[in-house]
Amino acid sequence: MTIELEHGDFRLALLPELGGSVRSFTYAGADILRPAPAGVALTPLETAGFPLFPFSGRINHGCFAWNGRTVQLAPNFPPESHAIHGQAWLKPWDLEHLESGLAHLSYRHAQDEWPWAYRAEQSFELTGRGLRLTLSISNLSDETMPAGLGWHPYFPRQDALLSADVSGIWTAASGMIPDQLAPLTAPNNLRSARPVDLLDLDNAFTVSAGQTGIAWPARQMRVRMEASGRLNHLVVYVPKGQDFFCVEPVSHAPDAVNSVYGRETTGLRELAPGENLSASIDIAVERI
Repeated sequence: MTIELEHGDFRLALLPELGGSVRSFTYAGADILRPAPAGVALTPLETAGFPLFPFSGRINHGCFAWNGRTVQLAPNFPPESHAIHGQAWLKPWDLEHLESGLAHLSYRHAQDEWPWAYRAEQSFELTGRGLRLTLSISNLSDETMPAGLGWHPYFPRQDALLSADVSGIWTAASGMIPDQLAPLTAPNNLRSARPVDLLDLDNAFTVSAGQTGIAWPARQMRVRMEASGRLNHLVVYVPKGQDFFCVEPVSHAPDAVNSVYGRETTGLRELAPGENLSASIDIAVERI
């Protein structure tokens, strides 16, 4: 089932049953997000974007300790041995509310190998400027739970230029888990606009208050993506030889549950029973 929203020149198509993902987002017929291909079986990885609950990125071998309990998650991204992006992106979501330019989706997770129940929510609202996405997670269990959230959009590469108010970068001492916070260097400093085709990144950054900018000069189009303060990390993924790249606002560092850094650095939250964590992302589109 595809849910379609419209407001002015903006169109948004959602796939609630496919991990609460986005099929497409356009402005005056131009793709702002990479659209999911039509007529083929999809996974969330082929869509225009999907949610990240109750954590983003990888947990090393799916294992961590929390308040005296050892949690072991099954790998969910073969052939890797790690657990990635939580559970919600791989499960059907419910459509709670629908208007012409607004949709509210929810996913309720029962206690299983992730030993806490939670409710995740996404609210998509088209405005005169673009898209406002509100993300929320509530702890439904009777004990504290580690929690994070984020969004994994795919942007068309073309001649894109990327800038972001980054302040540090998470790098890997070994393997593929970025577990060390390092200063920026010339190849990864995104504070001024950089051609995406010249970037070689699959990293999380710490970010200060400010906007992330994406411009496509040939299309005379620009996106300004602004995330609320709780989304103080940004994952940038530029795969070689692909026609897309990812710029993901997230609330915490990779593998934050196993980090040697404090939560004030990693952004990991501890939610008490009944407590809620929410954040918003605004994508404003304009001609240049």
